[in-house]
Amino acid sequence: MRNKALNKSNAIQKVEKGARRNDILLAAAALFASKGYAATSIRDIAESVGLLSGSLYYHFNSKEEILLEAHAEGVTQVMAAVETVIENCVDPWQAITLACEAHLAVLLGPSPFSQVITPQFPGSFEGELRDTLLNQRNEYESLLRGLVDNLALPEEVDRRLFRLALLGALNWTQTWYRASGSSSPEKIARDIITMFRCQLD
Repeated sequence: MRNKALNKSNAIQKVEKGARRNDILLAAAALFASKGYAATSIRDIAESVGLLSGSLYYHFNSKEEILLEAHAEGVTQVMAAVETVIENCVDPWQAITLACEAHLAVLLGPSPFSQVITPQFPGSFEGELRDTLLNQRNEYESLLRGLVDNLALPEEVDRRLFRLALLGALNWTQTWYRASGSSSPEKIARDIITMFRCQLD
């Protein structure tokens, strides 16, 4: 009975620790997006979730570790959203349209993790940390590369430039999009795809 109670207590503590880690990641992502990574301190993150600075190190070893996990979570969210909508899609143009809709729905949605996966964010770092952030995005970049490769594009179209230009147009929406506007993220994505496709038809 004692071992059973101890196991139950350990399981509860594990769940609570996981929930607290997630709270910290959410708060950190929001602070990194609003203040910038360099201007955000461990104390800032700890205070935003009601912890003492020292207590935060019970969950993470460093601010850098928090950044990497927050960035990885953002990549995971957008990748999962895209993979879900294209799973049973066989038409290449429909697949990339659905992928762009899902991409913007996450990017312009309420999740603070979306703010730390834009191409501009890793660009503010140097060395190994920057390389790690870019490597975390590689799998998602490969997914998008495959979608572009499946398109029936004219031979003279550089598929790499097409992909980068499309991503640039999608990611730039963060600078001007307003939730109170008349267009949803999904409609904006469809309109961007339409503009790209009109130049090719």
